[in-house]
Amino acid sequence: MDHFHEESVNKVNTGLNTLVYILASIGMIIFAVMAASSLMSIISSGNILVSIIFTAVFGGLTYGCYVLRNNQRVEYDYTFTNGILDVAKITNNSKRKRVLSADIRDFEIIAPIGDPGFERMLNHKEIEKRHNVFLNKGHGLYYGVFDDDGVKSMIVFEPGETMLKLFKRFNPRNVKIDEA
Repeated sequence: MDHFHEESVNKVNTGLNTLVYILASIGMIIFAVMAASSLMSIISSGNILVSIIFTAVFGGLTYGCYVLRNNQRVEYDYTFTNGILDVAKITNNSKRKRVLSADIRDFEIIAPIGDPGFERMLNHKEIEKRHNVFLNKGHGLYYGVFDDDGVKSMIVFEPGETMLKLFKRFNPRNVKIDEA
């Protein structure tokens, strides 16, 4: 029998993110128009160097607003398939980037961040890679320590109850579930 479960993690309070998204969109349009205007003045103006500088600056600001706007719509997908956890970051509901893939059986520990071992692992010198793949701070955050192709790594994420039960089924000795 195959074990498959998928979860998407979205930001709970998105009021500020929505405001930044709207302002960045407006800024992107304004700076794009100003860059186009500066580009047109290169042709008609006698001062080409100033027009090129203004075009570059406004073009850079347009791109900065574009990046800021797209980073306001971020979510993480956790996919569990027969003991393998895959994590992907989705930006602006269109761009999907694989963050990591790990076998749950290889985890040394998966526990809530309230666990006493979390602080110790956070400052552990052997952990070379840290993956923060969560959006909501507070209750429901878990950490895991595992070996990723010879590199000791740590993940902080927010799995749901069903996913935690599947983790427990595949690695019962090393998975601690918060009962609160």
